[in-house]
Amino acid sequence: MIRIKAVDAQNILAVCELTTDQDSIGMTMKGHPCCNAISIAETKYNSEMYPNAIYNNNVLIGFFMYKRTEHQAETATICRLMVDDRFQGLEEKALEHILRGLKIQGVKKVVIIIDNVNEKAKNLYLSFGFHFTGKIDHGEYYYELEL
Repeated sequence: MIRIKAVDAQNILAVCELTTDQDSIGMTMKGHPCCNAISIAETKYNSEMYPNAIYNNNVLIGFFMYKRTEHQAETATICRLMVDDRFQGLEEKALEHILRGLKIQGVKKVVIIIDNVNEKAKNLYLSFGFHFTGKIDHGEYYYELEL
């Protein structure tokens, strides 16, 4: 059973150690520019960003962060979404749960920002009905979905 929990003092280190690489070295240790630690740090300077841990049967499996502004509360932008390498195959369930939760919060449109070379992620989002908006910013592609 998938559930979402805010990143907090109890899970922050474990969230930072999640990786999408098979060598199990956390992205922080590799100095990866888009690691979970940097995403979490970003939320401390932007109150409209929300970092969340993804659990499956009480086991931490991933991380996602979204932005939702007060003046555009019906839109959520997923800036980061990852499932740890050990739990590949649960991305679809995680995304389904995330979208359902955002809809319950009153979100009507979800924008997701991806690196377009990640074909696996792109195909997952397309299978959910996301479509390319035409916007590309700093090499990141914007896709959106009406809920």
